[in-house]
Amino acid sequence: MVYLLTVSVLRRIPRELDAAARVSGAGKWQTFRTVYWPLALPGLAGGGLLAFLASLDNFGIPAFLGIPANIPVLSTAIYQEIAGFGPQAFSRAAVLASLLGAAALIGTLFQWLLTKKSQNHETSYEDTAPRFTFGKYRKYAEIIIWSFLFIISIIPLTAMAAASLSPAFGAPFRLDTITFEHYRFLLAGNSQVSGAITNSLTLALITTFAALVIGTTIAYFRVYRPSVFSKSAELSIALPYALPGTVLALALIFTWMQPVPGWNPGVYGSIWILIIAYITRFTILQGRASTTAFMQIGQSMQEAARSSGAGFFSLWRKIMIPLMLAGLAGGAFLVFLSALAELTVSALLWSSGNETIGVMIFQFEQAGYTTHSTAFSSLIVGGMAVIGIGLLLLKKRLEKRGVTA
Repeated sequence: MVYLLTVSVLRRIPRELDAAARVSGAGKWQTFRTVYWPLALPGLAGGGLLAFLASLDNFGIPAFLGIPANIPVLSTAIYQEIAGFGPQAFSRAAVLASLLGAAALIGTLFQWLLTKKSQNHETSYEDTAPRFTFGKYRKYAEIIIWSFLFIISIIPLTAMAAASLSPAFGAPFRLDTITFEHYRFLLAGNSQVSGAITNSLTLALITTFAALVIGTTIAYFRVYRPSVFSKSAELSIALPYALPGTVLALALIFTWMQPVPGWNPGVYGSIWILIIAYITRFTILQGRASTTAFMQIGQSMQEAARSSGAGFFSLWRKIMIPLMLAGLAGGAFLVFLSALAELTVSALLWSSGNETIGVMIFQFEQAGYTTHSTAFSSLIVGGMAVIGIGLLLLKKRLEKRGVTA
């Protein structure tokens, strides 16, 4: 998260500032300290905040690894209180959620204080050409990076795939013991699994479409029609993402149990509360992507089109949409994958018949069916990899068309 936000900021820092510092006698490290570091601070702070919130908010990792080892964190403590259904369960969960929300707001305030005095000398153009090389140390840097990638990604995914092909968890992995029985059970013998896949795909598609419409509309007014209303609208869709997922889920439970005293609309306990939660939580991802896409289209290009006689619809059809498609597709892809793999909110809001992929994997693991959970996880990782590769190829094609346009 830190990388994705920081690299974009660094690429937008004009090379002229680097050249001016070098001409004035500054060395590499002094240039980094006096030019790049201050200008990259907003990206670092934004990425650091997201990493902080993601760690604070994460439910899946501490649930799978912490609950069995009796290592509680706030997110799992809230879940266990709600799952306990005691007389004071919701009251205690609300107290824990308040603590979690306060920590998230303190982190957000710290980021604001860190960046409020930062200078902005960025351009709308991303310069992807290298500005620094390792020289003779390149091969050592590559060895370190590939070793790190191998340890954190390749080994765990290989171990998971091997466990999914073993007859039982802990059994030695050998060619003569490989079995696809767990995959057969998931794909052909369990209606709950197929229902969970259908539910997650439906939720992801609805969320992506809603976020595309709402997020892009707010981004348009934020960039081209700035006002108190547009700033407030952006804040309204950003706040639910800044809050931890368990806090948002608990707030939705209290909201939709009885929005009006004595009246239950039937939202809580149905798939509708998941739809509301997903749209509320992930719209900001599309909003930020759409804002970036709008900012990359200069006002001079639009004014040139209008002076040439282009009307509103012609401007959007021939210039705006072709140039924005890559950015919109990237945001939609992020929203889709985030909704498809969501667990934190779903763990508190799911109901019978409305299980999602994340909930089913979690239930398999909780029940001791580790081979089923690893097989299901392997299927999802493979499916998301295929979808990701397809959408990345589509994004590149759209970017090429945008440059041509």
